[in-house]
Amino acid sequence: MSTLTKVFIVVLVVFSIAFTTMTVSIVAQSTDWQDTAKKYEEHAKVADTNLRNEIAASAATEATLRDSIKSHLEKIGEVEGQLKTNGAEMAKLRSDIAKAESEKSSSEAMSRGLLAQLQIADAGRSEYRKQRDEIEKRNIELERRNIDLNNRVNEQTASIAVLMEQKRQYDQQLSILKTENEKLARSAGRPAGASVLETPAGMAMPNVTPLTPISPTPVRGKILEVSGNLVTISVGSADGVKEGMVFLITRGDQYVGDLKISTVNPSQSAGRMVGKPTLAPAQGDQVKDAR
Repeated sequence: MSTLTKVFIVVLVVFSIAFTTMTVSIVAQSTDWQDTAKKYEEHAKVADTNLRNEIAASAATEATLRDSIKSHLEKIGEVEGQLKTNGAEMAKLRSDIAKAESEKSSSEAMSRGLLAQLQIADAGRSEYRKQRDEIEKRNIELERRNIDLNNRVNEQTASIAVLMEQKRQYDQQLSILKTENEKLARSAGRPAGASVLETPAGMAMPNVTPLTPISPTPVRGKILEVSGNLVTISVGSADGVKEGMVFLITRGDQYVGDLKISTVNPSQSAGRMVGKPTLAPAQGDQVKDAR
């Protein structure tokens, strides 16, 4: 029960007592004061009973309110504890959010770095592709030119081979004619003259292919490297070397063996030994075409 309620009840009781006393005094002066007093006494008893009942009800209400207040205070304590727990969890969540934002910033920075590296790599790859395309175009052009040159070389080689074969036939015919001339001179009883015979016309042998290509001029060089049975020499297509040519290998006055060319570059050639060499070829040995 609150203080205001208590004050109100006390004031009510005092006024009731005062009113009752005043009423009794007034009624006592009248003729039927005894009956009136009894009535007022009964009323006073009823008022006292009601007052006591009201005080009991107020006490019960006060107890109920105290229990309710206690329950609410307990709930407030629970809520405050829950708020503290929620505050700790909120702080932890804020810390986790800050950590996640830091990791996000690091990931974004790493992503930007990787993207920059990827862009650089793409630019390098594009440049490489461009260079590769240009090299492929140059290679195609060089292959085409090489094929044309090979065709021309083959044509020239065939022509030279035919001419060399014609020369060989002319030389044979010239030798035969010289022998006949000497026989005729001896039979005529005079010494054979050193007359120069002209090469008879129409003695060429068309469509004759030599066994090995022959250079129009003598080719001389030396061995640069020996790797197993593969021998590299210091002369190439610029010197008249052709694939399939056979070179004699010598070391001073000694014969080493024969080398058949299988690969020709402008300044170098390479091939393998044919037959059984007398000596093992070595760097520095001299080579010359077989003619």
